[in-house]
Amino acid sequence: MPVMDGYETTQKIKATTQGQATAIIALTASVLEEERAVVLSAGCDDFMRKPFREEDIFDAMNKHLGVCYIYEDNQTAMTPTETEPAELTPASLATLSPDLLANLRQATLELDLQSLLTFIKQIQNPTLANTLAELANRFQYDQLLGLIEQAEAAEAQI
Repeated sequence: MPVMDGYETTQKIKATTQGQATAIIALTASVLEEERAVVLSAGCDDFMRKPFREEDIFDAMNKHLGVCYIYEDNQTAMTPTETEPAELTPASLATLSPDLLANLRQATLELDLQSLLTFIKQIQNPTLANTLAELANRFQYDQLLGLIEQAEAAEAQI
């Protein structure tokens, strides 16, 4: 960080009343065990080394925030079948109505997964709907937004 390092930032955050209730988990590339003591003494609530697994982050969030995650069964997840193309292009989205595209765009901008999935269910093409739902469930909002904007631009040119 250009102005202050993570230790100083943590100390400033933890010095406030609201900051004391803020969970801070340090991520470091250091392999030294001594680093853990330094990080925790700076006020961090926990310590993780890179590389880390996604599950480690979720476990730490559960430990410090009480957040629980419900995982979808892989057998019932909406995924494209092997016989259908999973290629998602702006042209495939351009086949959707302008209103549906606008709704998808707004839900994506608002990071509203439930609304996004509701709009995706309105799509008649199951392959397209499944591929979009998979992106949404993986929180690939940047990719979704880019495709939607390209589809809207293509539609505007017609």
